[in-house]
Amino acid sequence: MKHNLLNFTRGSQLLGHFGFMFAAGLKGPLIVTGLVAVGTCYWEVRSALSDHQIYLVWMHIYTSLYAFMEFDPAKLVNLELLDGERVGLPFGIVREFPPMREAVEAFRTAVKQGLLVSAVLLIPAFVFFWWFAERFGGRSKERKHERGAMLVSLDELEEEIERHNKAFRAEELGRKFGWKWRLASSSALAEAGHYQPARLAGVSWPWRLEQSHAMLIGTTGTGKTVALTELVAEARERGQRAVIFDLTGAFIEAFYDPARDIILNPVDVRCPLWSVFNDCTTEAEFHAAAEALVPHDGGGSEQFWVLAARMLFVEMCLHLARTGATTNEALARRLMTADLSEVHKLMRGTMADPLTAPEAARMAESIRAVFNANAKVLKLLPSSGPRFSVRHWVKGDCQAGSILFLSARYVDMSISSQLLTLWLDTAMNTLMTLERTQDLRMWFLIDELGALHRLPALEKGLQTARNFGGAIVTGVHAFAKLKEVYGENMAMTLSSLARTKLILATADRETATWCSDFIGHRQVRDMEEGYSYGYNNARDAVSLTPRRQIEPLLLPDQFMNLPRLSAYIKFPDGFPAAPVSLIPRTRGRIAEGFIAREKPLIKPGQGPAATTLQAKPGSKPNDEHPASNDDGTGKPVDTKQLKLDLEGQRRVADEPQDRQEPVPLEKLNAGRAAGDLGAETRSDTHLDAGPTLPLAAVQTGEDAPAMGAEQHPSEPGTAGDDAAGKGGSTPQARAVTSGHQSLTPVEKDLREGAVADPPEKDFGEFEPDM
Repeated sequence: MKHNLLNFTRGSQLLGHFGFMFAAGLKGPLIVTGLVAVGTCYWEVRSALSDHQIYLVWMHIYTSLYAFMEFDPAKLVNLELLDGERVGLPFGIVREFPPMREAVEAFRTAVKQGLLVSAVLLIPAFVFFWWFAERFGGRSKERKHERGAMLVSLDELEEEIERHNKAFRAEELGRKFGWKWRLASSSALAEAGHYQPARLAGVSWPWRLEQSHAMLIGTTGTGKTVALTELVAEARERGQRAVIFDLTGAFIEAFYDPARDIILNPVDVRCPLWSVFNDCTTEAEFHAAAEALVPHDGGGSEQFWVLAARMLFVEMCLHLARTGATTNEALARRLMTADLSEVHKLMRGTMADPLTAPEAARMAESIRAVFNANAKVLKLLPSSGPRFSVRHWVKGDCQAGSILFLSARYVDMSISSQLLTLWLDTAMNTLMTLERTQDLRMWFLIDELGALHRLPALEKGLQTARNFGGAIVTGVHAFAKLKEVYGENMAMTLSSLARTKLILATADRETATWCSDFIGHRQVRDMEEGYSYGYNNARDAVSLTPRRQIEPLLLPDQFMNLPRLSAYIKFPDGFPAAPVSLIPRTRGRIAEGFIAREKPLIKPGQGPAATTLQAKPGSKPNDEHPASNDDGTGKPVDTKQLKLDLEGQRRVADEPQDRQEPVPLEKLNAGRAAGDLGAETRSDTHLDAGPTLPLAAVQTGEDAPAMGAEQHPSEPGTAGDDAAGKGGSTPQARAVTSGHQSLTPVEKDLREGAVADPPEKDFGEFEPDM
C-alpha cells in the first residue's frame, strides 16, 4: 500500500508539473497568435469599411447589448446618417436598419478575411516553433561526440574514401604525366597498368593502404572465406600473384589453374618435388628454415630443446650440402632414423658435436626426438617429379598471376602444419630480399592463422613487407588461439600491425572485447535530466546536468550478436568504422580440392626406418659408455655402434661420387706385412676378400668414410658375433681368436665394425641449465 501511495504521489506531482510546464510553454505562442489575429482583423476592417460603417457596427453592438439586457425596446436611439443628419429609431428595430445591416455584413467579411490571413501566417510559424522547440529539447539531452573514434554509415564511408582516393590519384598521376592524364578514362588507366585500389568486402581500400595489411576476425561460418574469395578473384583478374593457405580446398576448387598455379601439399598428387635444399643455400637460410620447422611454444623465451633441435638440423643440412647429399631421403636417413653414434660421427667438430655425444645419450635422444616430432612430414614429400623452389617462385620464376596454394586437410594438419609453416615463412623471407617498391607485388592470404605453427617471418613481414610490395591478409577465429600459438604479447603485436580490420561475428567475450578495442573508444558528453517537486508548486523544477565519459564505440555484445555475413570494417589513417554486409557468390568448381596419392610413399617394411640397427637382446651391460637408446648406467647395451658389411660394401645412393676409392683387405694386409703401417701383422687369410675399407681411414683412425657401409637386417654373421660376445664360439670366431693373440686398436675397430673412441669421462645424465 505504501508503495502504491508513493507511486501515486510521484505520478500526480509529475503530471501537474508537466502540465504547468506545458501550459507555460504554450503561453507565449498563444499570446503571439492572439496579437497577430487581432492585428490582421483590425487591418482588414479598417481597409474594408468606411468610418460611417464602422460607426454603424459599433451602434449594432450597442443595440445588441441593450436587447440582451431586455430593456425597453420602444426607446428611441439617434442614428447619424451618412450625410450627417440624425434620425431616431426604436431599439427594437434599429438593427434592421438597411445601412446598419450592410455595415455589419461588411464587418464580418473583413474579420473572416483577417482571421484567414492570420491563420496563413500563424500556422506555419506555430509548426516551426513546435519543431524547433522539440528539436532543441531533444538535442539538449542528446549525447555529443567530442573526440575519438567514429561510426558512420557505409555510404558516408565510401564517399569519404572516394574523396581521399581522388585527391591522391590526381597528385600521383600529375607527377607522372602532368595534366594530360585527365584526358584518359579510368578504364584506360587500368589497362595501362596504373594502380587501382583493391576492394575488401565491397569497399575500396584507401589509396595504397592494402600493404598496411588486414586481419579478418570471426568465428566459423561468419563470412571470412567469402571476403577472401572476392579478394582472390580480383587479384586473379588483375594478374597479381598470391600465396594462399587453403585449409578447406575451397580456393583450389574455385581458382586452381594447372598451367600456372602450384599446389604444395605433401599428400596431394599434384605436389611437385620439393626439398629444403631447393630453398636454402646458406647457413642463415637454414637457420630461418629451422625456426619455421621447429617452432617454440610461444612463451617469452625459447626452450633449450627447441634451440638444440634447430642447431642439430642446421648442422646436418650443412654437412649434407657439403657432401652433395641434398635430398629429403638423405636427411631422413642420416638424422631422423640413424643410430645416434652415426649422427655423432657426422656432427663431430661442429656446434652440434656436444649435443649428440654418447656420454649424454638421454639429452641427445631428446633433442632428436624434438626435431623428429616436428619434421616427420619430410618423409611424406614426393621423391620424384618436377623440382620446385618457393624462393625462385617468389623471385618471379612463374607466369603472371600465378598462385601458390599451401594446402592441407584438417586430418593432415597434425603432420603437415610444420611444413606449411616453413613454406609460408620461406615465401615471406624471400619477398623481403627483393627490391623495394610501392606497387603491390604479392598477396599473402592466410585463412586460418591459428592452424599453422608460429611463423617467425610473420612479424617481420607485417612490419616491413609493405616496403617490398607485400600485402598480408590473415584470418583469426579467436584471440585465445592466437595467444596459444604466438603468446599474448606477440599476438597483440601481430594484431596491431594488421591495421585494416574486418570484424564479423565472434563467439567468445574475450575476442569480442578485443574487437571492440580495435574499433576504438570515444569521449561523449551526456545531459542528465533531474526532477524536483514539493508541496508548493514553486519548488517544482527540471534540471539538466552535463556529464562527460569515455566509452567503446561498439560494445562486445554487439559483435557477439552479429548475424552471419554482417561485419564492421575499419581502415587506417583515421577513417571511421562502418557496418558492411557480405554477399556470397556461387563460383563454379574447376578443380578438385584434394587428390590423394594412389600409393603410400613408404610401404611397411621399407624405407630408411626398416634398416635402422636395433640393439640385440643378448648384449652385455656397459657402464662406461651408454648406448644411444640407454636410459642410464647399468642397462644392457651393445658396444658395437656400427656394423660393417663383411660380405661386400655397397655405395649409398646419396653419397658423393668423388670419394676416396676403398682398398681391398688383401692389399691392406700385404702392406701391413711389409711394414707400411708400422705395426705387428698377423695372417688374416680366414677373412673373406670381399669387404673393403679406404686405406686412409685405417691409417689415420678416421671413421667418416665408414658411414658408407650399412648393416642389413639379413646380413650373415650377426648371430656369430652375438655368440662370441657371450663367451660362445663359432668356427669363424675361433679362427680369428687363434690367429690374433693381440690386436691393435685399429684392428679391433675393424673387427667390431666401428672406430672406437678413446675413453672419456661419463658425465651421467645431462640436464640443461635453463
